[in-house]
Amino acid sequence: MSRQIIAPRWSPDGRRLIFTSYRNGFPDIYVLDLATRTPTLLVSVQGTNTGGRFSPDGGRVAMVLSGEGNSEIYVGNAQGRMISRLTRTPAVKAGPCWSPDGSRLVFTSEPGPQLYLMSAAVGSPPQRLPTNISGYCAEPDWCRWDANKLAFTTAVGKRYQVAVYDFSSRQAEVVSAAALDAIEPCWLADGRHLIYTAREANQRSLWILDTETRKTRRISPSALGQASQASYWIQ
Repeated sequence: MSRQIIAPRWSPDGRRLIFTSYRNGFPDIYVLDLATRTPTLLVSVQGTNTGGRFSPDGGRVAMVLSGEGNSEIYVGNAQGRMISRLTRTPAVKAGPCWSPDGSRLVFTSEPGPQLYLMSAAVGSPPQRLPTNISGYCAEPDWCRWDANKLAFTTAVGKRYQVAVYDFSSRQAEVVSAAALDAIEPCWLADGRHLIYTAREANQRSLWILDTETRKTRRISPSALGQASQASYWIQ
């Protein structure tokens, strides 16, 4: 496989990884079987194929495809077939993420960008998530263990930080205070801690953030080199 691999995500059973690869020169979506170490091309249509993410039951995949001209949110089965287009707007879209029950999707869309919610079924128009943050909101991760919590990246001054939206209070709160950019949040199983990417000019590293105490700790060793885009799975 090419080294140009981005956005790996676990399947719910922990047996596969879905990711985007530039193996053929263009971004296509692959699935890697961890038992055989065999990658399989899942989706490759004209344009870009990115943002693949398994549904909580593992039976569906949400993704962003631009084969019809604009980047739109699509859902297909786990074999990359029966693909249906869910959005139809001229805005750029990215990062679809499933709700814990698999009934909805949250994603990033311009302008802003901002976060939008929609049903995972065809025919339901997206609605803007009513956060109290009017500026940049992107890279959502819906907590599988606490459906009231949604982490995302937001702009704070000239930096990026991690925020958490609470569906019960309908409010978002910035929970990181990183000296560098804190991006790409990913929930851990306790619904309290997050892994995020600390980004500076020429370096990426992974950190754990306690969203209650705001304490952080680096978890990727320097010897590992660049580390980013964490995905978490628990048996």
